Amino acid sequence: PNSGSSGAARVGFSFFWPKIVEIYRQVFSVLRKDPMVGMLFGVILVCDFIALALLFLAPSPPVSYVLAPIIRTFWDDQFLHYPANFLLLPKLLDHAHFVITTIIGVFLTGVVIKKIEGQIVERERVSLLDACGSVMKRYLSLIIAWLLSYGLLVFSLRVTLPIIPQNAWLQLGGAFGVSVMIQGLVVFLLPAILILNKGFFRSVWEGLRFGAKNILVAVALISLPMFFVIALSFFKILTPVYVRVYPEFVLWVLSIGILIMTVVDLWITSLATILFLKERNHES
Repeated sequence: PNSGSSGAARVGFSFFWPKIVEIYRQVFSVLRKDPMVGMLFGVILVCDFIALALLFLAPSPPVSYVLAPIIRTFWDDQFLHYPANFLLLPKLLDHAHFVITTIIGVFLTGVVIKKIEGQIVERERVSLLDACGSVMKRYLSLIIAWLLSYGLLVFSLRVTLPIIPQNAWLQLGGAFGVSVMIQGLVVFLLPAILILNKGFFRSVWEGLRFGAKNILVAVALISLPMFFVIALSFFKILTPVYVRVYPEFVLWVLSIGILIMTVVDLWITSLATILFLKERNHES
């Protein structure tokens, strides 16, 4: 029985590996042929760094005139003083990143999807203006789909993690497993909305159906970038330790985290779009 299982595993690995390598190769090709694809996610990176700088300056005028009352209302006045301000900084940045992603990131992700579609399907660059025009028509649908995806992930983690033993490594492992599976299921929603040009509900259904049908390939593709996301979460958990030893180290962790998240979001968007286009082309 063991030899049979290992043989099946080898067959499965040999089946997925060429496809994974090919899609990864195409991601590099897309980024090389159209540097604008990477630059668009650079806009999100800049916005995140501006948010981090403003949140770091929250205890000091003139930024404190706006942010200090918010922090006092929802948290506590102690977080406006050194070094406790560093304890709250990761949570504040998470909230800021959510807003940036919802308002700006979703739009730019859509533009990247349309530009990748142009390269893969039409074998030519899609102009930034044309891509923005296509995305603007479905901007509200994209935001709703993104919020649904985010909500499903948060809900799944809140249901799953409490039943996992309260061990840091088990919790991180559980978070990784749940995140990869949910991400593998919903990662095709935005490509489906923009590429299929169908109604919202039909596109969402097709995106979820595609994710369920290709879940193993999707999980294999996104596991590596998602590993870096979970590793980043682990370092954020250690924030109280940094504050006791060297509070300013929190800034380094968050800055590196912004870089990691930007690359991961770009990579996963590119992987999902290319896989969606390739499999859809095979089906048609």
